[in-house]
Amino acid sequence: MDSISRNRNTMSLEQLYDSIEYVTIIGNAEGDWALAPAGKTITFNTTYHEDAIHIRADHLSAPNKPLSVENTEHNGLFEEVLNTVSQSLEKRVNCAPSIGLVTAVMTAMVSKSVKLRRMTLLPNLAQIESTDELKRQRCLKYNWLGERRIALGIALTHPHMNWPDLYLKPKIDLTVTPHKDLNPFELLVGDIFGIEQNALDLARIQHQSTMPTDYQKQVNTLKTLANLDTQYWLATSNKDYLLECEGFFYNKQNDNGSHWYLKDFKASQYIDDIRHHLAYCQQILAFKALTV
Repeated sequence: MDSISRNRNTMSLEQLYDSIEYVTIIGNAEGDWALAPAGKTITFNTTYHEDAIHIRADHLSAPNKPLSVENTEHNGLFEEVLNTVSQSLEKRVNCAPSIGLVTAVMTAMVSKSVKLRRMTLLPNLAQIESTDELKRQRCLKYNWLGERRIALGIALTHPHMNWPDLYLKPKIDLTVTPHKDLNPFELLVGDIFGIEQNALDLARIQHQSTMPTDYQKQVNTLKTLANLDTQYWLATSNKDYLLECEGFFYNKQNDNGSHWYLKDFKASQYIDDIRHHLAYCQQILAFKALTV
């Protein structure tokens, strides 16, 4: 590339970044939204406004398809930057990253003010009878725990990011009978860490796509873990446990294969609460890391 071309590309990048100095990102969660009164508004996929920058992706039907951008003067360059960020993030979450995370990371690096609304990076995994199958499959394709790990890292270290929906409240149940010496992570990861079952002798949650032969025992384990007070998770959580657990909650392959408990109606009710506990532990560890 000659010096003239490099200078033009540099000028174009500067123009792109100048155009998104102040952005409001609107996710696809429930809730009202409106165009930002100042700066640019960014929307995704099904959320659209003709006056907002719109970014599209469909990793479900076309996992290798790049992100596309509409409604800017720099669509092509914007797409280039986004897809470069996406490729980098894919290595960190072990699957295609969501469009929301990609956009959040990009704007954290180049914008002066970023507001994020309707975006928790933690959609509900609990199945309901009216669940749209395509929407459910899309939800299960993303490593949401891994995405939140990265999102917390940037949100807590970039003061210009305002992301209130990212932060969770703990699930607390004071009616639960305490279990002495219970380590919920031992039950959840089992032989991955080479840890023997504890005194409760509850079956570990298995990594398999077919229904387990001890189905009811597995569901009872999930129920026990889901109903535990958050204190038990916090007391035993650490970075290695949480990283290992990320693979339990999404489909790693681009097919319809899935861990049995993500497909099962009853089990999915509990697995969503378990994931919430893990995400809260992840959040607390991220806060603590700032004070070290």
